[in-house]
Amino acid sequence: MTDYDKDRSLAPMEAAGDTGSQNPQGSISDPLAAVTGAIGDDPTLAELIAFRDSSPDLKRFAIEAKRCEDEAERLWFRLSEGNHVKMARISLKIVALSCTAMVAIWPVDTVEDADAKKAAAKATAFHGDNTDYGQAPSLDAETAERIRLHRAAFAVGELIVPTGPAAPAAADRGLATWPLSRFDLVDTVPLEGGDASIAGQQLMRWSAFVDDYPSLSDLVDRFARMIATADRLMVLAGTTSEDPRPLRRAAEGARLLAYLAAARAAIWPAMEHSADAQAKHRLVALVNERACRGDALHQQAAIRHLISEANWIAKQFRLGATLELVPMWLPVV
Repeated sequence: MTDYDKDRSLAPMEAAGDTGSQNPQGSISDPLAAVTGAIGDDPTLAELIAFRDSSPDLKRFAIEAKRCEDEAERLWFRLSEGNHVKMARISLKIVALSCTAMVAIWPVDTVEDADAKKAAAKATAFHGDNTDYGQAPSLDAETAERIRLHRAAFAVGELIVPTGPAAPAAADRGLATWPLSRFDLVDTVPLEGGDASIAGQQLMRWSAFVDDYPSLSDLVDRFARMIATADRLMVLAGTTSEDPRPLRRAAEGARLLAYLAAARAAIWPAMEHSADAQAKHRLVALVNERACRGDALHQQAAIRHLISEANWIAKQFRLGATLELVPMWLPVV
């Protein structure tokens, strides 16, 4: 019923794939860094167009996001074993949220992309997002805002998505595995709960992931530079006497690079009063400024959603010493 096996192993894949995994003996890499690392801070028009025209497998990112998040929750019951288990759990959550960011930020180019977004939205939905009609509504304003941002981050435009699989006919068999939707993470990822899958050397490799800490200041600088590039290309596209489509496509590529850099800066934790903390505050200001621009709504909503979700990582990284952001966002939804 699915093209994907229910592989519970979290060892990196043998070949560097769409999620940035490396060989089984190598280190575990940041998925967003793997996707964007080949593009420098001063890309050519051709590089931006090629990046926008690439076709990442968003279904694979959605699968990896759920696998890592589920495994992080399984490790909760082993935290007493030492700090390396705690760091492995944080690493899994960073990778999970990074893969989720990729699904949310990348535009819908194909039906498969739309399926991945809808599946990821379902897997990460907030409690209260779909209250039964028999229950009285009881949302507070903060949760309601988070639900709206979550919906906007994964919005695909339902009119472009085909209907789900046909219901079984009277003579059909295989009802126990009949697909419930076009792409369902429950059918592709082992069920939540149970014992942790990683241990020993693999646990240490996941623990070491957080040692490769990115410079959040550099990431925020990259966001600002790529956004400026996208804005300038859009102006040029509106004034050129030649075909404006390559300029617009390159602008989309630059904007994608900007928001993926912003996602990394949003997800990774920062210590209070550090340069990284200052970078996070600057990111909030820059993202707020984009509320009046023509950036895609799902990209603006995605960063707001990620900053909120990253607070859970910050709490677990070093409680009381790690920055937790509660921005006053300009409304976009």
